[in-house]
Amino acid sequence: MTRRSSSDLPHGGTAFGVTLRSLRRTARLTLEELSQASGVSVRALGDMERGRSRGPQRRTVDALATALDLDHEQRQRLQRLADAGRERGGPAAPPYLLRTVPDFTGRRRELADLEALAEGAGTRAVVLFGPGGQGKTTLAAQAARQLTGEHFPDGCVSVQLHGMSDTPVPPAEALVLLLTALGHPPDRIPVDPVAREAVYRATLSDRRVLVVLDDAADEAQARPLLPDAEGSFVLVTSRRPLTGLEGVRRIRLGALSGGESVTLLERILGTPRTDGQADGISRLAELCGHLPLALRIVGNRLSSRPAWTPARLADQLADEEGRLGTLVAGDLAVRGALALSYRQLTAPRRLLLRRLGLLPGHETGPHLAAVLTGGDDPVAVRDALDLLVERGLLEEPTPGRYAFHDLVRLFARERLRAEEPAPPVEAAALRMADWLLRSASAAGRWFEAPGADEPWPGAPPAFAPASAAAAEEWLSTERAHWAGALRLMFEAERHQEIVHTARTLYWFSDRWGTWPEWRTLFTYGVRSAAALGDPAAQAHQLNCLAWTYSVGGARYEQAEEHARQALDLATEAGDRGQQGWAWTYIAGACMRLDRPAEAARAAEEAVRLFEATGDRAGQTVSRRVLGSALRESGRAEEALAVHRDLLGADAGDVPGFQEFAQAILRHQIAGDLLALGRWSDAVAAYRAVVTPATHGGTDRFKAQALSGLATALEHCGDTAEARARLAEAHRLFTAAGDAAAAERTAAALDRLAT
Repeated sequence: MTRRSSSDLPHGGTAFGVTLRSLRRTARLTLEELSQASGVSVRALGDMERGRSRGPQRRTVDALATALDLDHEQRQRLQRLADAGRERGGPAAPPYLLRTVPDFTGRRRELADLEALAEGAGTRAVVLFGPGGQGKTTLAAQAARQLTGEHFPDGCVSVQLHGMSDTPVPPAEALVLLLTALGHPPDRIPVDPVAREAVYRATLSDRRVLVVLDDAADEAQARPLLPDAEGSFVLVTSRRPLTGLEGVRRIRLGALSGGESVTLLERILGTPRTDGQADGISRLAELCGHLPLALRIVGNRLSSRPAWTPARLADQLADEEGRLGTLVAGDLAVRGALALSYRQLTAPRRLLLRRLGLLPGHETGPHLAAVLTGGDDPVAVRDALDLLVERGLLEEPTPGRYAFHDLVRLFARERLRAEEPAPPVEAAALRMADWLLRSASAAGRWFEAPGADEPWPGAPPAFAPASAAAAEEWLSTERAHWAGALRLMFEAERHQEIVHTARTLYWFSDRWGTWPEWRTLFTYGVRSAAALGDPAAQAHQLNCLAWTYSVGGARYEQAEEHARQALDLATEAGDRGQQGWAWTYIAGACMRLDRPAEAARAAEEAVRLFEATGDRAGQTVSRRVLGSALRESGRAEEALAVHRDLLGADAGDVPGFQEFAQAILRHQIAGDLLALGRWSDAVAAYRAVVTPATHGGTDRFKAQALSGLATALEHCGDTAEARARLAEAHRLFTAAGDAAAAERTAAALDRLAT
């Protein structure tokens, strides 16, 4: 059997003709009798039944329906088939499913999986599913080309089911198209749909045919078109996984990889247009989100504009609000592909999709999504999110977390602006921001000393973690959201709530010192405290900001500047506690800026203030900094005494801080012994250093301890282990992004290798 596609046949006309003939025979009328009853000529009726007339006009169909005494449903069905015939009239389209593209790129794993399934026993159907624009039809065409012949010697037939249109092809009509394409005489196709299915499966059972069902709407449309367990093989493409189908395998189609995206653009454009344009092409691939449809549009647009460079088009696409409008080339449009799925949603699910465009972060869970829609049932919202995943409008990167493709996010925001007035949208955004900061405050209280203030009241109720582990997980998972909510709350002049959140997350921030969100939080904290006219609160936030510049960014000049501003404000407010923290951060910055004597004086002042206020945590930190400053000033014996005196000291009642402080102290003591040249004692001390389990992001801490251990080992003559520890330290410094430390350890490794 040769390759055929139902696109080579008169789609609507054949279906209309078969249906008309079935209805005429059911009514026990000859052509002449129907002609007389309807006023339609015998010749015209014959042309209709033979498929030569693709779609008669409405008045003709009305006359036939009246003559056949059809009920309302039958009349509507006949009319729809006639309308479809006219819409699909004209010259037969090329066999679109079997028309492969010469620049087909990637999808090696999917093609290999399809080939393995075609060769294997048992599985006779595969659903190739994924969001719109991922190239499912193109991949099906490529698979048909590669598999037909050796694997399917009886050829390939295909039908477009128009699942995403307003008028999907009914299974009974699709069966007519497929049976005709398989060579079954139209006048012998049964009228009864069940009998028609039986003939179809019998036709496939003794052949090796590949059947491609493109763009299936749902299980009900695809199920009657599946084969029996033996013989032919069906490849279904759909935006949905069609989870209700039995005995099928599913392959999800996602975006191309970065390399595949670049290769596709290069193949579309050709070598002369891509030489020396690597950066521009890479930018285009990123801005397209590696979506094949978007990449095809971009490539086609550049091909039609010889004077344009990839960089120029990338500059246009950089504007998020205009990106979807730019991703159009002729009848190809990303917006149109997404709109097909959007139109099939119910109104509440459209609302959910639109409102998700307000999210500051990339992923969400059901609770936050419910806040956006004003719903109070996260379970129902989760079901709606799952449906959006099934429809290809959301992704589920991890169980229970839902995310947009970048271009779908832009589409959702477009629909939000177009379909909803500003007041309810602004109210939803502020409700979300308020809930996020209340929830962050509730979670942060798990890491504060007992008695920390509770979050302000509000609706819906804040997330209430049942344990410190749950609180830490929520703060980590949702950090892009609660950090993004700060801008909305600041613009709404909710300054008291921002300062409250920043205070409540104060000690938790110490556990994940390198998070960039801390600088955002404490910057807004400073601005809100200033707006409230509260110098003590402003001093506290400036001290926190100084900490972020020191610990999280190694920008010690800025850290000192913020700490000195905090000192002035704390002095003005008479807040000795914040004066103590300001001197502590000044000391740390001075030490890093190679001013150890000045650092020691600042630390001594901090110790004096913390002793006066009775702040045990502050005393622990400031005395540790004092010891480090003494060591860097050449006073290592004094430093060792200060640090050893702190071992076992009460560091206060902040959860987890005692363990953390002791781990840091052991590291400092090892450094003191190293500075004193007590090599074997330093080796033992460094081996006793334990990474603080209560704090994350400890790669730099481990690397510093390993680097010190390597130095002590080298002086003890154990160069082999010294090299091993340096290599490990280099890996950790590199992973932590500390380029300067990585460079120093690399140089030390080179020295030991000679």
